[in-house]
Amino acid sequence: MQSNKTISALMISLLTVLVMASCADLADDEHYKLPAWAKGNAYEMMQGEGVYSTFLRGLQLTGNDGIVNGKSIVTVMAPDDNAFDSFLKSKGYNSIDEMYAANPDYVKGLIGMHLMYYAFDWNKMVNFRPDDGDGATEEQKAVFAGYYYKHRTHSQDAIEKVTIDGTEQEVYHDEKFLPVFSTKMFETKGIDAATNYNYFYPTTTWFGSENEGDGFNIANAKVSNTDNIITDNGYLYKVDRVIEPLKTIYDELRNNSDYSQFLSIYDEYLTYQLARTDVTDALGRNVYVREHGNLPPIACEWPVGATYTSMNRLEHDGYNVFAPTNQALDNFFHGYWSKEQGYGSLADLDPLIKQYFIFQMFAESTFIVFPEEIENGKVQTSYGTPINFDPQSISQERRRICCNGVLYGMDEMTAPAIFSSVVAPAFRDTTFSYYLYCLDGSGLVSPLAAENSTFVTLIPSNDQFRKSDPAITLVDMGKTRQLQVWNDESAQFVEMGNSAKLSIVNIHTADAVSELPTSGKRVVNTSVPFNYWYVKDGEITTNALFNNQLEIDAMHTDNPYVAFHETKPADGSEWSNGKAYTYDAPSIFKAQSGDGLLSKLSKGNDSNLEYYYYAQLLKLAGMVSGTYVNLGGDIESDNLRYVIFAPTNEVVKQHLKEIPGCDKLSFNADGSIKGTLTAANKALLGNWLRACCVSTDKNQISDYPFPGSSCKGNFVNNDLTTLSIYDNGTSLSVSLNGGETVSVTDKYSYFPFAFSDACLHFVDALLK
Repeated sequence: MQSNKTISALMISLLTVLVMASCADLADDEHYKLPAWAKGNAYEMMQGEGVYSTFLRGLQLTGNDGIVNGKSIVTVMAPDDNAFDSFLKSKGYNSIDEMYAANPDYVKGLIGMHLMYYAFDWNKMVNFRPDDGDGATEEQKAVFAGYYYKHRTHSQDAIEKVTIDGTEQEVYHDEKFLPVFSTKMFETKGIDAATNYNYFYPTTTWFGSENEGDGFNIANAKVSNTDNIITDNGYLYKVDRVIEPLKTIYDELRNNSDYSQFLSIYDEYLTYQLARTDVTDALGRNVYVREHGNLPPIACEWPVGATYTSMNRLEHDGYNVFAPTNQALDNFFHGYWSKEQGYGSLADLDPLIKQYFIFQMFAESTFIVFPEEIENGKVQTSYGTPINFDPQSISQERRRICCNGVLYGMDEMTAPAIFSSVVAPAFRDTTFSYYLYCLDGSGLVSPLAAENSTFVTLIPSNDQFRKSDPAITLVDMGKTRQLQVWNDESAQFVEMGNSAKLSIVNIHTADAVSELPTSGKRVVNTSVPFNYWYVKDGEITTNALFNNQLEIDAMHTDNPYVAFHETKPADGSEWSNGKAYTYDAPSIFKAQSGDGLLSKLSKGNDSNLEYYYYAQLLKLAGMVSGTYVNLGGDIESDNLRYVIFAPTNEVVKQHLKEIPGCDKLSFNADGSIKGTLTAANKALLGNWLRACCVSTDKNQISDYPFPGSSCKGNFVNNDLTTLSIYDNGTSLSVSLNGGETVSVTDKYSYFPFAFSDACLHFVDALLK
């Protein structure tokens, strides 16, 4: 004799065909006749058992008896009279008729929660395969086994009346889904089934605690039978308790005043959208559903846009919300923000801060997560940052399995990862609002909040943005704000592009150091390639500002360095992934831009310039044409960069005649070089100048040279001989073809003049 599990596949195939065959009469076809082992429909079977009178009465009262007693395919979860009597007493009723008279809509939803659409045999309850079907291979069955866990029921909330734009409208609710927690689900997740199930349902015995093999619990109910009971129109499961209608996560929040502040922030993104066409057409009028912009749609029973045919989404998708209570939110707010920082209340928070705050209360996963996964660090927020709370600290009444996901209600909360990271100052203080919007546009907020990396950030103030060139301002745009930059051509502020925001954030970020030294010298690579911070004796500058020392007006006078100051959390602790600093520059730091070093060298006609004689030598060698300097590199190479070691003016003055090809040259009274070169001498000088530089078309150069840089060792120079760069940790020196070693001058602390096309170091002797 065949077991129930063996004949399950046959039964579901039969039931499916009966539904699809709307016109053909298959009753006389031997292949489609009901087998002899069919025992009647679910209604008749419960009648025969004699212990389901209350549930049967509920079916009658709510009009669901036709579903269970007819030809509709249905999977029934049946609580017996003892279970129903206990439930009714807990609600203060003596009978289901009394409950129905008091609240008919609730009883309709209650009874409907026990009736699943379609037929789910035991194997489908354990591991439903909406896409693979009954013919799924073992390999297919192993993919996300148990993850298609919730099934559509006949439980549905009534249409709500709401006022939308001054007019009363109707909000539609889809049918609810009933979760089935199977052994396969927990096996796939690699977590303990009983521990994680009982976290939500501590008084329900987990299937595996009393049984072996694959099984399941239905919401908070234990199944009494250990095999599916086949009926004429589906399957029947005996459960040990009544399953109350599950709410959406949104309704759980809405119906509990303890979450009113959190819900208020979430509802700032609330809009009402027309329901799906199939709904509006079926009802013959327009009805709406609640949506919340880009936030997870926890107010919807079904994922937004999904229809009943989208089984893979409907059966799988579940949201996870980590919602602080009002008390938790108040405690966190007053510990994190202050009036002095510009945020005296939740209402004062910048709209962008609210968005980041609320998004961090949602898990990245579109499948439900359990406490063991959170404890193991496997769960991340929507931003990909860690969920940093202890699920065991959540009281039992704040743990909720909902029809569309899971709610973890937090009586205590710590700062979300972004709010405790090195970008946190931008979220804590209105002084840094401009930088906050730069961060957002850069797309780097989440990466900079990663706890598996260490960063150092500089946090510029709003005033530094406003005083930048061109000026930058933050403009209110209704519910949002927008960074704008001054445009000379249009003589007005225009929207700032994200690429510009990215550049600003990158020049203010470093990941190769753990802190800024308050003494000594240090070159720090920023997140903009070949752009640096130069730290000297507790002050800081960038290569872009440092390069200004090559300008005539700034020569030997302007100090490019400014003080910096560490900023910490309010309690004096450390940020979770590094250190953050402010700095005293009059405007924001920027990456090097504009004309490159080669253009600057081509125009070096003023004797006050540090590179004046080097520029004159380039011209004498015929290596300058307009603003183009030919140093021997392949100018068609992508992103060609040079590393140049140039003699100082003093070295050229003292050793001019020792420079190859220059033995006939002298100096005019004004200090300029006197004389011309023959073709042969031009070639000699050109070869020497090219020998004093290297380029990326002939070498792997990922950094400019400075103490601690990767740019050291032997390089093919642009004379196709060898230039060697030495780094002893505190200073630099170079040599040509193994000749005499020449020191880089310490006048500029061995910091390179770093441009987009080249860097320049001065040496205190001739390279020979």
